[in-house]
Amino acid sequence: MSRRAGLLGAVILVLTLLVAGSAWLRDEPPGAQVLDWQQQVQAATGESRAYLYLNGIDAPLDEQPEALGEARLQHYERWHAGRGVTDSDYSGPTVASLSFPEGRLFCQIETPGCFDSLLAQADLGSRISPDWFVLQRRYWDFLNMDDYRTLTSVSVAEPVPRLTYVYAGQQVLNLLMLQMARDGQGDVAQGGLREELRLLRQQLVRADNLVLKMLLGVLVNRNLEWQTRLYRQGLIPRPSVPEPFSTDELSLLKPMQREFYGIAQMYAQLPERVSGREYLGLQLFFRPQMTINASLAPYARAVQLSQLELEAFAVAMQEPAPGPASVGGIRNRAGNILLAVAGPDMRLYAGRLHDLEAKRRLLAVVVSLPAGPFAAERLANMPDARNPYHPTQLAELDDRGQLCFDGPHEAGFNGRCMPL
Repeated sequence: MSRRAGLLGAVILVLTLLVAGSAWLRDEPPGAQVLDWQQQVQAATGESRAYLYLNGIDAPLDEQPEALGEARLQHYERWHAGRGVTDSDYSGPTVASLSFPEGRLFCQIETPGCFDSLLAQADLGSRISPDWFVLQRRYWDFLNMDDYRTLTSVSVAEPVPRLTYVYAGQQVLNLLMLQMARDGQGDVAQGGLREELRLLRQQLVRADNLVLKMLLGVLVNRNLEWQTRLYRQGLIPRPSVPEPFSTDELSLLKPMQREFYGIAQMYAQLPERVSGREYLGLQLFFRPQMTINASLAPYARAVQLSQLELEAFAVAMQEPAPGPASVGGIRNRAGNILLAVAGPDMRLYAGRLHDLEAKRRLLAVVVSLPAGPFAAERLANMPDARNPYHPTQLAELDDRGQLCFDGPHEAGFNGRCMPL
């Protein structure tokens, strides 16, 4: 009887250990929003001439940007085949590039003294080299393309197009508009800047890459600043006030989906990328899907914030920034360590895009003010002078004599100020 009882006890113990082990190793199923976001990224297929063109925008004079962009893409995809998303030892092909323009003509328009130094330059047209004209044409060609989609496979080593050449291409365009305006063709220059803004806003909607989305925001900001500065100098007619920025233009949905997809793939593949004791440790103390589900929150929150009205965004920013997620306790110790690694404050990306609407309103105010000394009392009767983040406040002068809005986050690139 005691022997039979012992066997029964052993069986019960084994079953208990099996159940406990199964419970310990059990992971979560994918969350509904996690599945939805991953499926949307995976469903984005098809060619993109705009991506290839941007990926090769720095091609030498005798080479087409699309050809260089395609070569770079294929080089990366060959390297990526058979590797995991966490591999980071990629280096792009060594190729010739268009010389990058530098010098005083390429100062940032929002920095003190830049615009005045450009005004002081005589005959800008003769100082623009053939390479610069090519870069400006390529910048304009890219803006006119309507099929942008990032084509690279997601990985830690995923290369980014040479976006500094995009900055430079816009600056050459602005220099040409300045020279044109000084030559008495202010209406043509104004039309060129207005068309550039229209095209930039279309690309804002298409951007599925966070770096590109934020770059386009900077380019829009500089376009608005150029329009205002040229008008206040009497070089172009009064600019028309652009339409308010739409939710689609400011939304971070597509860029954040792609960012999240990359981090989710990294977590999912992590157990496959290690061996030995590290592998055993991850099997015991890492739940990939649980970690993936928990990592979604900051990305989803950034999207939500980017789609709010500015006043509601300011209220939301008063809430404390959420701390790192922690799920699964000791069963997911490794996952919680990964979740605790500090990343960028995703809310700031939404704020920088919302600042474009603040900048648009400042343009509306500044181009409506008469020439001469600034009179603050005029602002009370101008609806656009009310701070979109804090509607009870009006725009105010900063220490540089610019008209500015206060905001709930740090502004960048003169994002909430406009020169008078």
